Amino acid sequence: MNPLDDLRAKIDGFGWAVRNVASADPAECLSYTVGLTAHGHPEVVMTGLPPEVGQAFLNIVGEIVVCERGRFTAGEPTSEADGPAMPVIQVDDSSGLTAVEALYGGVSALQIVWTDSAGRLTWDAGYNNPPGSQPLSGRPNT
Repeated sequence: MNPLDDLRAKIDGFGWAVRNVASADPAECLSYTVGLTAHGHPEVVMTGLPPEVGQAFLNIVGEIVVCERGRFTAGEPTSEADGPAMPVIQVDDSSGLTAVEALYGGVSALQIVWTDSAGRLTWDAGYNNPPGSQPLSGRPNT
C-alpha cells in the first residue's frame, strides 16, 4: 500500500490520520494531521518532537475535533494535555504538509507550540531548548 492509500484508509476508519516526517535532527521533525479538512477544521501541526510524541498528541487533537466536535483556533491556547497551556498559531508556510496538499488541494493549518520543561515558549527569554529546536510555521499571537 502506498503512503497516500494508507492515509486514506486511516482517515476512512478514524476520521483523521497523522503524518510524521522524521529526521536525525529533531528540529526537522514534523507531525501533522491529515483529514481534519474534511471536517471543516484546519489541519494541526507540531514541530521538533519525536514522531511518537507528535503522533500521540495529534491523535488527541483528532479525537477532540472529530469525535467531540471541538475546535482549535489561532490565538486561543489549548490545555488539552497535562501541563501548561500551549499557544495555537496560524500556519503561514504549509509547504511541508504535502500529504494534505495531495489529498485535499489547498491547505489550511494551525500549529500547536509546546513549552520547554520550565513551561517557557520558544519566544520567551530563558527558553531551555536550543534555538531552532521548534521551528514555527507562522507568527506567534503575542
